[in-house]
Amino acid sequence: MKTFAFCTGMEFAAPAVDVLAAQGTAPSLLIGYPPKLSHRSGYAPLQEAADKHGIPLLETDDINDGRAHELVTGKGIDLLVVAGWSQLVRDPLLSACPLGAIGLHPTRLPEGRGRAPLPWTIIKGLTSSAVSLFYLNEGADEGDLIAQRDFEVSRRDDVTEVYRKVTRINIELLATYVPLLLSGQVVARPQPPGGSWWERRRPGDGVIDWSRPAGDVYDFVRALAAPYPGAFTSVAGRRLYVHSADLVEWGGADEPPGTVLAPVWSTGTAGVLVACASGLLVVREAQWEGGERRDALALLEAGELPVGTRLGT
Repeated sequence: MKTFAFCTGMEFAAPAVDVLAAQGTAPSLLIGYPPKLSHRSGYAPLQEAADKHGIPLLETDDINDGRAHELVTGKGIDLLVVAGWSQLVRDPLLSACPLGAIGLHPTRLPEGRGRAPLPWTIIKGLTSSAVSLFYLNEGADEGDLIAQRDFEVSRRDDVTEVYRKVTRINIELLATYVPLLLSGQVVARPQPPGGSWWERRRPGDGVIDWSRPAGDVYDFVRALAAPYPGAFTSVAGRRLYVHSADLVEWGGADEPPGTVLAPVWSTGTAGVLVACASGLLVVREAQWEGGERRDALALLEAGELPVGTRLGT
């Protein structure tokens, strides 16, 4: 029987292992991140899944340090499946498996190669995208395509919801294609020419530019929701994270962009109205650095974010 190794640092990993095991195609080896990397966005440990299904687990922060290659070759693994790993897989591991190595990427390749694909999908205002299953090669997200599954991106979706959509598709693709790949029933096709490359995003790239139109700020905030570090602004040099917001595409304000204009009352999560270059933003959930998430109106009522406060200063 052909076997595969599953290398992943994504939250969908444990549910995917459950589904694969239930259909009789459990991985023979798991490779995941060690607990010391739990600060990374979307970190999910694999120890519980490994124990539950009796699968050997290698925890490593360097997929190319030789240990994974030793295990893969020692166990006679036929296929390597990689998802949500922050490094490119290099030789000799890349070519160690007779059936090759495959990856998952949540864009419609060849568009959106590179890092932070889900935040960029929202920041760029895309209304649809796809998850691509493809063979890994020496390049980044450049290998032959095995399958693509489309998904819609609503203006009401934050990145958490898009992440859920991608998770469902990831599991569906693995459940469908891993058995086919192991039995040699898959024909891949080259990626179309062209494409685009999306740059890496770091936590420091999350600063909000209030001089942008409110629609752009709204997209930026929802693009950086959990499990990502979050969009943030500053108040008198103190960092304030904005976790959720509403968009008001109407009119504007005479006050400078970033000015807190008024309280917004609600029976749910209350907020504050903030001026942008055009349109208005209702900041709902906010959090001082090192503090707890609160509704923004509570900050106003506590005198921490009064009307007239200038965000971004």
